[in-house]
Amino acid sequence: MSTQTHPSAPPVPGQRSPRTTASAHHVTPRPLLDPIRQVKRQSIHWKRKVFHVVGIGAAGFTYLLTDVTGLQAVAILAPFAAAFVLLDALRFWIPSLNKRVKRDFGPFMRDYELDGLSGSSWFWFSGLISLAVFPKLAAGLGIVYLALGDPAASFVGVRWGRVRIPGGKTLEGSLALGALCTATGTALLIGVGGLPPASAVLVASVSAVAAAFAEWLPLKKVDDNFTVPLLSGAVATLLLSLL
Repeated sequence: MSTQTHPSAPPVPGQRSPRTTASAHHVTPRPLLDPIRQVKRQSIHWKRKVFHVVGIGAAGFTYLLTDVTGLQAVAILAPFAAAFVLLDALRFWIPSLNKRVKRDFGPFMRDYELDGLSGSSWFWFSGLISLAVFPKLAAGLGIVYLALGDPAASFVGVRWGRVRIPGGKTLEGSLALGALCTATGTALLIGVGGLPPASAVLVASVSAVAAAFAEWLPLKKVDDNFTVPLLSGAVATLLLSLL
């Protein structure tokens, strides 16, 4: 018995062959951003943390340890704040500028900052409001809490965090924030503010809880650089007024 071979049918114009169709499913998607520049919440960015502690911490401690008043500080810092926020906003209207910012400052930025206001702009807003509205001790405390607490929460949360809580945070990170802010705040309230130890511990610890709560708030379009100094500073102001 002879076997006949049937020639394969010619491809229909405009129709993909099965082999071509199958290979199309194996196309590797291109990342939206250069992986080296892409900033993810679940990783520790040492450059950002060092800048956070040194830059913001220096501002808070300098303010507390000098005779500069809140209004004097606002007058000094407002022009710099306006210039920084303006440049930050301009990149949304100038694509080439935004591209350069992403290239040069990517390691310092989180995902949401790539196409939104940076955390530094949010800090300028909250810092100026705190200096203008809160008593010196409360305003300085809120700024120091932001400088030290946020990096501490991030470091501990990424390294050892297991229990998830609202706001994408971890219980372990929040406890680290609370402990460090309470210890630092107590020392400042006693050494700079002249408060009795018991009163200092009370104000520092409750304000630290407020700072942790500010990080939990599910405000997608508001950075914790804005909420932490304002909420902790407001709570410190209230407690200090009651002592």
